[in-house]
Amino acid sequence: MTTHPRGQRTRRTADANLRKARLLGQRHQAWRRSRGDLLEVAAVASLVLVVAVYLRDGGSHDLLAGDFATELVSVGRLTGLISVDLLLIQMLLAARVPWLDRVYGADRALKAHRILGRVTVPLVLLHMEALILGYAARDHRGAWFGVVVEPFVMLRNVPDMLTAFAATALMVVIAVTSVRAAVHAMGYERWHLVHLTAYAAVTLSIPHQLSIGSDLTQSGLVHAYWLALYVGVAASIVWWRAVVPVYRSVRHQLRVEAVVEEGPGTWSVWVRGRRLEELDARSGQFFNWRFNAPGLRTFAHPWSLSIMPSDRHLRLTVRDLGDHSRALAGLRPGTRVLIEGPYGAFTTAQRTRRRVLLIAAGIGVTPIRALAEELAADPTVRPGDLTIAYRADAADRLALRTELEQLTQSRGHALHLLTGPPVEGSWLPDGLPGRDDADRLRQLVPNPRQHDVYICGPNVWMDLVHSSLRAAGVPRRNIHDERFSW
Repeated sequence: MTTHPRGQRTRRTADANLRKARLLGQRHQAWRRSRGDLLEVAAVASLVLVVAVYLRDGGSHDLLAGDFATELVSVGRLTGLISVDLLLIQMLLAARVPWLDRVYGADRALKAHRILGRVTVPLVLLHMEALILGYAARDHRGAWFGVVVEPFVMLRNVPDMLTAFAATALMVVIAVTSVRAAVHAMGYERWHLVHLTAYAAVTLSIPHQLSIGSDLTQSGLVHAYWLALYVGVAASIVWWRAVVPVYRSVRHQLRVEAVVEEGPGTWSVWVRGRRLEELDARSGQFFNWRFNAPGLRTFAHPWSLSIMPSDRHLRLTVRDLGDHSRALAGLRPGTRVLIEGPYGAFTTAQRTRRRVLLIAAGIGVTPIRALAEELAADPTVRPGDLTIAYRADAADRLALRTELEQLTQSRGHALHLLTGPPVEGSWLPDGLPGRDDADRLRQLVPNPRQHDVYICGPNVWMDLVHSSLRAAGVPRRNIHDERFSW
């Protein structure tokens, strides 16, 4: 049997495209790792610089003065400087700067933001308490009496202490409401509103931090350094969280085109616009969406794209989980839409294998469906290279099922609909053959280690998927997810 020359050329072209895609994926992963390392080194270097300058300018003498009051005050000053630096790093992580988002992804940036918050607030409290006790000891007041009296003395003698105390109180409120139990009890809208006060807290702290005689203004060079940090972070927040979203929304004339019910308690919102290719959005990414409609104007919600973006349309698909998602069902065509984004690194830019396994649970299917559409249209993906595993408690909870069936059947790919009640310690439904999840996975997907794997679903469920993938031999670098919880 002779192979037609045109078929050989097509095969060679497909192989060349695949090699190019693999190389681009490897370069993208290497770029993320190197830039991530560089950013982390820069963050640590900023802390080292802060401590070194403080020690150089007399801090080392005060820390070892042999006088309890002086040493306490010195500890308070140093912890204050460190907490300011960490707070500015936190604010930069929340500014949604595109290159930061591409390096870390929205989930890793948010996780780093949370971790820094757990360190920063205790440092701020230590800073305040050390200064209060140090000044009380210097004024020969007892510890208990000093804790009560000294703050009022500081209000009178230390510049801008009233706003500093107010800023500290707001930070404590933010820290308390960030506890997981409090977050779920409050709901997204209230949690988001409380966290917006972080900007007020930082603003209130600035007069005290940059007042004449503070450690941030010890010399012209030190003052200029801190001022540049403040201005740079503030400009990033204003530009990327306010100016750019408004400009893009107006420029692209985003409006609701239609709302389609996809199943019980699930709706898709089609958004039309012009020149949407300029947004440079990719399948797997999400936007923060704000709709000019009652109950939806105040807050922006993070929802993933559920189709591959085009030059005219975007689509989001949501399930009725509260937090205003139900209100989307009542949106009228023509409603104006304001967006922030696109955000996230959950894209095929990380792909290095020809075969791809997409695993979804519940409404986590939305970015998976968009990725499936992009991959099905990719010339480097051959028939049978794409496998989708979709987990749900019941068949009527399989949102976008028909679209996934059409995508896979028309291109010769595989779709596994995994329905049934949750099974403790497993991400799969009961009744599948196999010793454990890794063994069951191998039966669903032969040679899983030869795949790039994309996962989206509840966090605990994704942890179980990760464990079975690693047990099945899938390298960590080929497992991609993005945690969309807040």
